[in-house]
Amino acid sequence: MKHFVLSLSLFFVSLACFSQEVLVLDALETDYLNVPRKEPVQLTIKRSFFRFDDSRFFILEAGDNTDDNTTKNNLDGAMIIGNKFVWTADNDDQASTQHSLMLGNNINYTIRHNYFDRLRYTSVFKNPGEEAMEWTDGAHAYNIHKNTRALIIKGMSGVRIYNNTFYAKDLSPLYHISIEENTGSEPAVPATKIKIKNNIFYQDASIPAFRIRQKSGLEGLECDYNIYYCENREDKQPYFEIEGENISWDEWRALGFDKHSIIMDPIFTDTESFVPVERLNFGVDLGSDHATGLATTTTWELGKYPDTAEQNGEWQVGAVLYGVNTLISNHESTNPSEQSNLVITYPNPSTGVFTVELSKALADITNPITITSLDGKIVYNEIIPKGEYSIKIDLSNVSPGFYILSSENSNFSKKIRIK
Repeated sequence: MKHFVLSLSLFFVSLACFSQEVLVLDALETDYLNVPRKEPVQLTIKRSFFRFDDSRFFILEAGDNTDDNTTKNNLDGAMIIGNKFVWTADNDDQASTQHSLMLGNNINYTIRHNYFDRLRYTSVFKNPGEEAMEWTDGAHAYNIHKNTRALIIKGMSGVRIYNNTFYAKDLSPLYHISIEENTGSEPAVPATKIKIKNNIFYQDASIPAFRIRQKSGLEGLECDYNIYYCENREDKQPYFEIEGENISWDEWRALGFDKHSIIMDPIFTDTESFVPVERLNFGVDLGSDHATGLATTTTWELGKYPDTAEQNGEWQVGAVLYGVNTLISNHESTNPSEQSNLVITYPNPSTGVFTVELSKALADITNPITITSLDGKIVYNEIIPKGEYSIKIDLSNVSPGFYILSSENSNFSKKIRIK
């Protein structure tokens, strides 16, 4: 491993000798990388695999853990895109405090289209010094976090967390995001003006969605248009931690956050690709700079960039986007998105009274249908007999919101809205 780092250093120097300020690292396969940063450089790391099986403190050092004026801001604007980071240690190594991506002492990173699998701490955005550091560009966007422990923002302001999918089901997650001061300086430098939008936060464990370690982290915080779902809580609602105190969903919203966010099961086709069974049109438009997400056909292969898709129509939530005319396989013999095109509900939205019409292909079989709320509660069951093409449903007694109409026999799933 030392030989690899030395070779990288020589490559960097050779570029500097020709007055080039660009360092592109493509299709690496390694368990550790320390990026040279004694001189300003435009860094890109892409299409690479990082696999590791121990509790080493860092996997990728593309920034500093300690205050160093000789390297500060030399990697501003670095791009870490289209990579896969996998921790392969045994599950019993729960005590590991391994930090995966150390991204300290620099700003304006673009961390996009990456897959973080079983990492302890994923991206660590840290200001280790006494002077304020604030992002004006870049974002941590369209990444998949599978069974990771936490994303850390420490003493850094303006960090943007956009359109990611966070899924925590194993390996003792702590929280999805931690916002905290740099307590190593005097006075402590707060993490302020953080933007958290259009993300999916899914968990089965009763953990805080976010930890706001000091109340200073609430200053300028913009958190909205997210989807939350906590499997093992009766109401499926998340809770939050502020200075060690648990804050309920209602209390969190009363502080002005997540006014447009919703509680719902995103219903992934599987927990590897994290493709939702249909478009999740609950986001806010973040502009063309942040409009390219992962496609529903995305896979991660060394040296191949993940498939991407553009936001189109209503802005979608999460890392994976439906492109124009996308049809999704549910790894079964029929396609739920395609089947849903054979079902019409009108009016939609409705006041609770609406009609469901089936195409002839679906009407050729008996169709038991179920309507569930987004937190998984069944509100309606009915059977449409073979040969019947339509049924009128009255749900005027249920609360306004979104519901899922589905049938296992015909393998369709369709979202309806009651006003």
